[in-house]
Amino acid sequence: MMAVAVVVCGAARACDVCGCAASSQYIGLLPNYNRNFIGLQQQFSDFSGNYPSAYIGKPDDQVRDRYNTFQLWGRYGIGQHYQVFAFVPYQYNNRNIDGAKTTNSGIGDVSFLVNRIIINDEHKKWNQSLTAGAGMKLPTGKYTDISIADNRELPNIQPGTGSWDFMTNANYTLKHNRAGVNIDGSYTITTANKYSYKYGNRLNSGLACFYSFELKKLSIIPQAGVRYEYALNDYDNYSKKWLNEESGGYLLFATAGAQVYYKRFGGRLTYQLPVSQHYGGGDITAIKKMETSIFFLF
Repeated sequence: MMAVAVVVCGAARACDVCGCAASSQYIGLLPNYNRNFIGLQQQFSDFSGNYPSAYIGKPDDQVRDRYNTFQLWGRYGIGQHYQVFAFVPYQYNNRNIDGAKTTNSGIGDVSFLVNRIIINDEHKKWNQSLTAGAGMKLPTGKYTDISIADNRELPNIQPGTGSWDFMTNANYTLKHNRAGVNIDGSYTITTANKYSYKYGNRLNSGLACFYSFELKKLSIIPQAGVRYEYALNDYDNYSKKWLNEESGGYLLFATAGAQVYYKRFGGRLTYQLPVSQHYGGGDITAIKKMETSIFFLF
């Protein structure tokens, strides 16, 4: 039985949508629904921005943000009805402002999710599955306080957010013979960190169509679909309700990718291109997202 589950956490100021400090966790399409796995994953996001200069009379700042997440991730079943997912990320983020490069790296925010298997029906031609659950993102990554002047540039490239965040998700897969469709949705509820900075709550949802076929000893699963991301505004100071008007918005991506499996080993490549977007008041432009991963089923 094939099943899909997607887990997402959210983050940041000027380029809030980038994921960066909080990162975005994708489990994706996986075979052997009741098997455990452990793997390595890399996520890459590329954004550009055009922000007014902090100095009067100076031209706008041209910004390019690139975010890399390298993480250990996995799933472990507890009994017949529960699955625990865990993510341990390492962040390597950089920002280029008019040729001046800033890099920030380190262990990111560890997160986990507990899902319950609500439906797992397997028939001769039609299969379906439904899971739902909740989890937390822990403030394990480095996050330091910064001045108001720097606030527009740095929160999102730090390895962590400094906040405890909560996630909910639901995922449904319907499969007929070798073809199938998956619909998933997740919502991240953020809290303010000790510096009173609060990243916006976010919604992440998607639809993916897939087809599996065998080529000698390989199992190949191409897939294509769309993903929609929406984030509320950040707060520069949540206790004083100072809303960050330059954050928040939506992104709609067209997605395509493929997975390959050989016995207990698997690999995946997913590519995302924006087809519609409005973020940070229109100052932020998503260029692309990519994800690669390898894993071992046991």
